[in-house]
Amino acid sequence: MACKCQILGYQEVIIGSDLGDLLLAVKKPSNWPRFRCILQRIHQLCNRFPSVAFEAETGDSNRTAREIAKSVLRDGRFQSYLARGGPAWLHNIINREARRMHS
Repeated sequence: MACKCQILGYQEVIIGSDLGDLLLAVKKPSNWPRFRCILQRIHQLCNRFPSVAFEAETGDSNRTAREIAKSVLRDGRFQSYLARGGPAWLHNIINREARRMHS
């Protein structure tokens, strides 16, 4: 069975985080033994792609992604609700960010 990433045709993945410790843990997992299982899983998933990069983001630039992640965990939305247009609060955040970037 082909992995979903191959079916969707993704070749390059860039993962941005505003959590510096997360980036350090992914880059040097041996320094973070407490998180060995999850870091091994991340490594396994990364191996499914020809190219994976981890980049540092500012808190402001990552705000929308953080709000989406919080809503998924808070509301148990483990199926993608973004494909159906997403909730009104998300549209408000995106519109605010767009105005801020263009001002």
